[in-house]
Amino acid sequence: MSDNVIKFDRAEALVSANKLTEAAKLYRQILAEQPKHLAAARALAELIETGETPGDASAARKKAIEIEIESAYSVAKTAQSNGRFDVAIRCYRKILELDPKHGDAVWGLAEVSYGNDQPEEALRWYQRYAELFPNDPEAAHMVAALDTGPKPERASDDYVRETFDQFAEDFDRQLLEDLEYKAPKLIHALFCALPRGRTFGLDILDAGCGTGLLGIEFKPYASSLTGVDLSSEMLRRAKDRKIYDVLVEMELVAFMRGRIAMFDIIVAADVFCYIGDLTETLHAASIALKPGGCLLFTVEAQSKRGYTLTGSGRYAHKPAYIRKVAQNAGLKEILARTESLRLEYGEPVKGYITALQKPN
Repeated sequence: MSDNVIKFDRAEALVSANKLTEAAKLYRQILAEQPKHLAAARALAELIETGETPGDASAARKKAIEIEIESAYSVAKTAQSNGRFDVAIRCYRKILELDPKHGDAVWGLAEVSYGNDQPEEALRWYQRYAELFPNDPEAAHMVAALDTGPKPERASDDYVRETFDQFAEDFDRQLLEDLEYKAPKLIHALFCALPRGRTFGLDILDAGCGTGLLGIEFKPYASSLTGVDLSSEMLRRAKDRKIYDVLVEMELVAFMRGRIAMFDIIVAADVFCYIGDLTETLHAASIALKPGGCLLFTVEAQSKRGYTLTGSGRYAHKPAYIRKVAQNAGLKEILARTESLRLEYGEPVKGYITALQKPN
């Protein structure tokens, strides 16, 4: 690295002395050793563009732009994760100056704008992303979340699948380290507080199992542990934990409807926040539970009536709505708590953790 600093200074001196061929040779040596050296890539592109040294000017300029974009994107993502939205915005905008159709920068601006409490600006960028990628389910869902038009009753399967396939690789680290994710342990604590808590030898369904963070908590109580999820990438990581007896890639409601009275316990951590109208979901859970069985899950809590699709793209529910829908599905709330589920943009997300029981 230090050798390249010396080489770059020498190359710059050669340019000043109008020894362009020798300078170009040094820039190429630097890039051979350090392919992402932005200053060398820019300088070489400028020399080739003058026609004073041989080379493909278009390719050289393209390479310099690619390096600059990659560097700016890395800084933007780091700034975004650390809450430095001003830095992230500058970097994303710089990228779009170089490449107006850079989808990741457009999406980044949408996310940062929302995190910076600028929902109208976030909507504008999500709409821009939807224009660039008209068939993208994530963009369509986020536009619906922030726009004033009609809201879907649940996130589409395509949205859930694409979101979590992309998120899978870094899922555990981001949730546990960056977001202080507590939902699995909160559900486990609620289970232990039930009248029949800490019962062993149970048939357990981990609904929307993801990478298996909740499965870890419930494996000791399971005679059989089944996981179901829409994301193949999440399931692949859940399989690596070697805690599940069965893993199924399938939509949750359809799965539960086809498993009549199979489970003593169904657990779901941060799954129902992607479903607004819980009628079908709770009814399907009632079908899949054995008599006396329990469904334990988290939702993001709100004081408004019913449920709301928030600007985050997730749904928030009023506890009274959950109790009403549960009653209609033949389930009764036997225990519930209000706790912080995780952090979002540095702020705690208020959650509602509930246990619903099917009559004997």
